Amino acid sequence: MIKLLRKSKVQRRLMISFLLLAIIPLCTFGFLAYHKSNEAITSKTTTFVNDILRLLGSKIGTEVAKYETFADQIMLNGDIQQALLRYNRLSDLDISNIHKKFEDTVLSDKFWLFATIKTLQILTNNGQVLYDYGYEEFTTEDKQRIFAQAKQNKSADIWTTAHTTAGDNILSLSRRIPLSYGSGETVGFVIMGIDEELFSQILFGSINMGQGSEQIIMNDAGEILTSNNHLFQSDQDLEANRTLNHLINSRMETGTVTLRAEPYFFLNTHNEVLHWNVISLIPQAYLNMGSVEIRNEMFFIAVICVVVSSLFATFISVSISTPLKKLVSGMNQVMRGNLKVEINDNHPDEIGYLSGKFEAMIEEIKLLIDRVEQEQAQKRGIELQMLQAQINPHFLFNTLSSLKWTAMLSQADSVSNGLGALAELLRSTIVQKNERITLGEELRNIKNYVVIQQIRYGMSLQVDVQIPEQLLDTQVLKFLLQPIVENSIIHGLSGENMEPRITMTAELNGEVLKIKLSDNGKGMSAEKLQEILQLKDNHSENRLANIGIGNVRERIKLHYGDPYGLEIWSKPDQGTDVIITIPYISTLQEDSADADTNCG
Repeated sequence: MIKLLRKSKVQRRLMISFLLLAIIPLCTFGFLAYHKSNEAITSKTTTFVNDILRLLGSKIGTEVAKYETFADQIMLNGDIQQALLRYNRLSDLDISNIHKKFEDTVLSDKFWLFATIKTLQILTNNGQVLYDYGYEEFTTEDKQRIFAQAKQNKSADIWTTAHTTAGDNILSLSRRIPLSYGSGETVGFVIMGIDEELFSQILFGSINMGQGSEQIIMNDAGEILTSNNHLFQSDQDLEANRTLNHLINSRMETGTVTLRAEPYFFLNTHNEVLHWNVISLIPQAYLNMGSVEIRNEMFFIAVICVVVSSLFATFISVSISTPLKKLVSGMNQVMRGNLKVEINDNHPDEIGYLSGKFEAMIEEIKLLIDRVEQEQAQKRGIELQMLQAQINPHFLFNTLSSLKWTAMLSQADSVSNGLGALAELLRSTIVQKNERITLGEELRNIKNYVVIQQIRYGMSLQVDVQIPEQLLDTQVLKFLLQPIVENSIIHGLSGENMEPRITMTAELNGEVLKIKLSDNGKGMSAEKLQEILQLKDNHSENRLANIGIGNVRERIKLHYGDPYGLEIWSKPDQGTDVIITIPYISTLQEDSADADTNCG
């Protein structure tokens, strides 16, 4: 992921980061707010509509009870029952008298009800009209259908829809009239035609559930008996009617339904007494109007935040990318060799700090280049001096060899030994240019050096080497031990009456080699010890090489690292111990490494 990000520029990454940090929280918050508001609206709407439908159900029961009570009075009227039984034997005068008596006894206090009743008929079993009241009539088709339904259903009232001859919508209530005594056989039927519009106004007039909402009453047969705004009619919108019937048959009480390609919130309650379904339909667009406003406001806020974030991200990214580009440009100039570059970024941020360090690095490079140029100049001068003073080493060794044989012929053994030791010592130091030699070779150099010192100072110096033979092939630095032996002879063993002795031991501990040099000389104080350790070069005509003990310690750390080095323990009149710690590298390991390198 990090590698993928590093393929794009810093400015682009910053822009994308700021935009994501602005957009993701806003989108998340907006989605949650919109979702929660919809849930809250749906919950509150369900509660509200349930309460309204409960009140509406009570109102429906009260209103329907008026017509059913009126039908009860007609059904139980003895004169009506007798007239229906004797209808074929009644004369026109008898029927007229029955009408008058019926109106005086039953209808006298019910004329207020006829504001909603458009027609009222009392029929015999054969469909003959005993009584017909009203200013409108059923269509012939609806009259036959209603009469047939009434004859088939003998147990309950039948509510259905119908039309008048004038084309008005009416609700039809039909009931059979059983004989009130005897076998209870059916003697006739009462059919009422109720003005559907007035009936709807009475039920729904005080109910307003929002723009585009609809309240519908359907019977179990799937007919829409009445509705609030008459948006859906059984005989005009068959698709909507089928959808509503499917929801009712599936016992769905609440949910979302699509009618005429528009989603509605649907809630249904069932009247067990009348077998009616009271349905409330509220457009989702109306319910979500508040949520949509919230969504639009959130979108507007999101756009503003994105614009502000983009401007802020641009400002921040430019504040980072501009100094970075300047720094990169300076680096490119340095790569081309221009060390006079100036960044001049003094701001206290990380880029200013980096720019300052880069300028400091350039200054350091300038100083190093100047130093290298000076050292090269000095080196060339030294090389010139060495060329001027150079002596042919073969001439020198041949001369020393001739002197050695001359001394031997003259039986001057000490002179012969001294010349031989000097020749070998000079051969090791002048001819052999290797930086590293074996421990055995270093010990031979020390032996030759001691021989020369014994001749020079007439000393009976004893060097006791107690180093295992298997360690003699260990790789060590040239002049690792000689300066320490030389220091013991010059400072520790000179002027003493005792027999001077230097003991050398070596111990291998894992991969670490410790070489110990001990003398029985006069030792030294702590101040003198510090002075010797800090002395890197020791220019003296009595020394073989101008290498101080401090230089030996630094060479060890330079070649092998900080864990290795040199330690000195010394006290006045108690001698001196020097312990050198270096890694164990045998000649065989060195040859194997060289062979692997050559093969590679």
